[in-house]
Amino acid sequence: MKKLLARIIPIRGMIVSGDTSPAGPIPLLPFMGGGATFSDDIVKYLKSVVSEKRVKAIIFEIDSPGGTPYASKEIADAIKDISKPTVAQIREHGTSGAYWIASACKKIIADPLSSIGGIGTRADRLDLSELARKIGIKIDTFTRGEYKGVGSPYSEMSEKEKQFIEDHVESFNRYFVNEIQENRNIRDEKLLEDITSGKTFLGKQALELGLIDYLGGNQKALEIAGEMSGVKLIADYRKGSAEKPGFMARMLRKML
Repeated sequence: MKKLLARIIPIRGMIVSGDTSPAGPIPLLPFMGGGATFSDDIVKYLKSVVSEKRVKAIIFEIDSPGGTPYASKEIADAIKDISKPTVAQIREHGTSGAYWIASACKKIIADPLSSIGGIGTRADRLDLSELARKIGIKIDTFTRGEYKGVGSPYSEMSEKEKQFIEDHVESFNRYFVNEIQENRNIRDEKLLEDITSGKTFLGKQALELGLIDYLGGNQKALEIAGEMSGVKLIADYRKGSAEKPGFMARMLRKML
């Protein structure tokens, strides 16, 4: 008799949509050595794994601080389309976009020392204009359209440009919060305000707040997946990790 499986899919490092996506809030972060999970890779894999008859449940092993809004949403949407039981097992970190992904699963498990939540939105802009002036660099930029140059690090932002970015951040955040509220069925407005303040919570507090369903590790995740499937399951890790090395790590490998 063939063994029935719970497929383990890692979600690690920064969550981005493709190789050219910025892996962090500012453009410099892709040059750091941390790995990344690409949403297009995960979504493509999920389309294939759902047709595997022996796979009766999917466990997402999460250890990530989050990533870009689009990439997080893309994976979360794909998870919600899966008819098989889905379980999120948060290891050390499951914050921001990574928690968005976890919330799309039917059940969430985390360790008492896991860092969970961080529900909020931020945007950083590097301003090099003063440095450029001090070292004698002059940059001429030619644009058409009032907001075409928004985000350029080589010029100071106008008040209208600041408001433009703030409006975008607010829109992203509203969508993010609504998704968490719906995924976790949160109806208490005071509770919602607390958990969407950008704070992170340790596992025990997250359980009390309803951000997760159980405390435990990989064995607990496998047990819950089996209960949801109605059969005994064996953990089966995805062949070939969805996590890829960061830009700097790839460059160093080429140089060695």
